[in-house]
Amino acid sequence: MPYFTAEYDSDTSLDKFHIDPQTGYLRVKDVPITCSGVRKYSLDGKITNVAKVPDEIFSPVTVASANNKPITDDHPQANGHTLLVNRENSHIYQKGWTGDNAHVANGKLYNDLIISDSNLIDEIRHGKQELSIGFEYNLDPTKGNLDGVDYDAKQRNIRINHVAVVQRGRAGHGVSFTADAIEDLDDTNDEKKGNQMDFTSVPTKDGGNIRVAVEDAYKLTKIIGDADDSQSQLDKLKAERDKLNKKISDLEDENTKNKKAAADSKKKADESKAEADSALEKNKELKSQLEGDAFEQKIADTLEFRAKAKKIVGDSYDFTGKSERDVQEDALHTKYKDKDFSKESDDYVRAYYENMFNTNAGQVAYGRNTEQDSSEESKYAKALEARNHLYKGGE
Repeated sequence: MPYFTAEYDSDTSLDKFHIDPQTGYLRVKDVPITCSGVRKYSLDGKITNVAKVPDEIFSPVTVASANNKPITDDHPQANGHTLLVNRENSHIYQKGWTGDNAHVANGKLYNDLIISDSNLIDEIRHGKQELSIGFEYNLDPTKGNLDGVDYDAKQRNIRINHVAVVQRGRAGHGVSFTADAIEDLDDTNDEKKGNQMDFTSVPTKDGGNIRVAVEDAYKLTKIIGDADDSQSQLDKLKAERDKLNKKISDLEDENTKNKKAAADSKKKADESKAEADSALEKNKELKSQLEGDAFEQKIADTLEFRAKAKKIVGDSYDFTGKSERDVQEDALHTKYKDKDFSKESDDYVRAYYENMFNTNAGQVAYGRNTEQDSSEESKYAKALEARNHLYKGGE
């Protein structure tokens, strides 16, 4: 008759932790998931010793059945019965999977475990580290003896369905897949065990292991897990503090930038106001110049100056954009082509310019010849030079 049940083994614990840095999955290599031995069961209301004999539990077919099977958080239950994990319910119960290198060594069946569920990984870190297989089998009522322990029946055609991670203590056997109940009473043999103390290894955060008595393993791993959680919480608080400090620093920098920007804006506003005030004053000045007799007099003076200048520069001369000083220099260059007047004072240039008209007027009024004109101009020029020399601070 085929049965489906769950088997608890006190020798199988997780002690080779490795967290994959990319996925965060927990990987454990070469973990013993079951072994041969005699267990006490309640069969049809009677306590019965049932054996996992090596020929069955370590047969090639049974070993192969441990490959690529679901890992569960405790055995899946429904109405008090342990369930098979299959494609219909794996999305509910499966928390990882076994490797594909199931093998027998030192009287135990080993395989790798990959656990992908974060809650189960956290439970393991806090001490939930024993393993229990869920499997189907046929019950053979043949009696026998295994390792000095008598048994009333043995399990045959064992096929592993899943591996459950369970707390230390008596794990409940499920019932058969055909609803014939077999319950695990105790997986220890008191007479055989005697005063023997079992030891196991508890992993530390730095990758090492601490060897402790099995009964103390749960307490120690829970302490380590709680300590890790406290450190993790402390690290989170420090990270939050650093974020807040950076935010405060950023706000202070932003406030400084805003103050500087406000100061720059005020400076620009003041400069703009000063420019506007200056433009307003200039506009008033220009406006006053354009009002009344002053404007008409300015126009008359300009026309008179240009009419007089044309006598030397000619009627075709373009006055556009030229100041009176520019016109005076252009007029002087018609006679003194090589002389540079640009560095001379306005009075000096104006005197030379006016002298040109005085000389021309003398020629017309008194009929002076060229030599006389040149002599007179020379005398006049020398007088102007002397006067200009005085202006420049000469002797």
